[in-house]
Amino acid sequence: MAHPRCFWATVFFLVLAAGASNCARILALFPVPAKSHVISFSALTQELARRGHQVTVVSGFPVKPPMANYTDITVHTSFSEEDMPNMFKFREHNSTHSMLTMIWDMGLKWCERELKHPNVQKFIEDKESQFDLIILEVFLSECFYGFVHKYKAPLIHISSNTISVMMGDGVGNPHTSSYIPELVMGYNPKMSFLQRFSNFGVSFFGYLFREFYFLPKQQELVKKYFKDPSIPPIQEMEKNASLLLLNTHFSLGFPRPFTPNTIEVGGMHIKPGKKLPEDIQKYMDGAKHGVVYFSLGSNVKSKDMPIAMRQAFLNTFAKLKQKVLWKWEDDTLPGVPDNVRIGKWMPQNDILAHPNLRVFITHGGLLSTQEATYHGVPLLAIPVAGDQIVNAQNAQARGYAIMLELEKITTESLSWALNELFNNPRYRENVKQMSAIFRDQPQSPLEKAVYWTEYVLRHKGAPHMRSAALDLWWFQYYLLDVLAVLLGAVAVSLVITWVSCRALYRLLFSKAKGIPLKKHSKSKKIN
Repeated sequence: MAHPRCFWATVFFLVLAAGASNCARILALFPVPAKSHVISFSALTQELARRGHQVTVVSGFPVKPPMANYTDITVHTSFSEEDMPNMFKFREHNSTHSMLTMIWDMGLKWCERELKHPNVQKFIEDKESQFDLIILEVFLSECFYGFVHKYKAPLIHISSNTISVMMGDGVGNPHTSSYIPELVMGYNPKMSFLQRFSNFGVSFFGYLFREFYFLPKQQELVKKYFKDPSIPPIQEMEKNASLLLLNTHFSLGFPRPFTPNTIEVGGMHIKPGKKLPEDIQKYMDGAKHGVVYFSLGSNVKSKDMPIAMRQAFLNTFAKLKQKVLWKWEDDTLPGVPDNVRIGKWMPQNDILAHPNLRVFITHGGLLSTQEATYHGVPLLAIPVAGDQIVNAQNAQARGYAIMLELEKITTESLSWALNELFNNPRYRENVKQMSAIFRDQPQSPLEKAVYWTEYVLRHKGAPHMRSAALDLWWFQYYLLDVLAVLLGAVAVSLVITWVSCRALYRLLFSKAKGIPLKKHSKSKKIN
């Protein structure tokens, strides 16, 4: 009989071997040089690595400290000043058309910049690597479809925000402009006629612009940097996506139809609060009147705000009995009041979880809105650009936020908004209710994302979830061919009816008058 230690050692190694046989080689491509785009995705890739998968990630933000089964291929870590010099100046692109055009062109610039990065070029030329699955962020990153062709592995799209008509095309999601507003429009689903008209126009323009300008440019980049003439069109590759993971949840947005392979995993980066760094923990614990936390995220910089706006905040904070934590990107802040503590970095999730936090002043970014809702913190939202306006409007409509427009920031407006949030209990009651709704899910968002990722691996790309809509021409999808046949049938019926009625009328009219019907002679009468 074998020794017990040998028996358990054998069992242990069999379990390890079984686990290793289910592990996959996963390539994750997050090339957008914005930390907010990577934070939620990184939660997924790190969890996959912890589960034993071999994960390789292309992004500007390597995991720290390094972890087992996790390989970083680092590219640029931020937008260049040429791409986006100042988010407050972003608002100068006040027309939807000019803003969209600027975003498309910015995407082309950074896409080429990432592809020609030495680390990416080395990876493109690598002949040894093989992958079982590719995860790609679908935000102006179509030039990275070259890796999809190179490795010929199942593809998962992942979006840092809600779905647009362009993203939905990859998995066949319906997109109806009558009640699904485009993100840049800032509308709610109950649109007026003019709003529906402009929403359709933006959606249609975006589709045409992407199809006939943006994607051809991206295709050129793919051919230029992957040097493979056999690479098929991007439109063909993107329609082979197995899954689309969305960093959204209907409780924070609005209900809409999704195909089975579109999964909402909004908030998968959020964790329960933990103990803060000692200095911040002591600062918040000792705030008997509470704390205000002020952060404009990773792309919008407080230091870039106009001087008059900055002074309005300083004047307002100086009058508060509450303490203030302000994420400020410079070493100093002239005129900072005694009750304000600045820092270039703040542990936001843990600050929001602290019981003494009273209000979160935010730009309305999606991650910040999700974190505040999860932890039950009322918002003073000051949106700057992009989806921030929609996020702020949704939070305000649900009764746990006050939204102020940038142009209306004054000492008076800030003081009124903060006093309203401090003294009116309905904001905290509403956000606690929304927190309960957001948390009430059968799986955590991260567990759901991991489950469906491994589902695609288990079922070889899960082709059974692919929508038949992806194989239809646009005129077939919208039933225009059916409509044409029906209209043709109606037209033919109307013509037959008209001809018949005309002939019958002539017959009856001729009999009533005693006029014989004219007969056409085949030969002329000879006199």
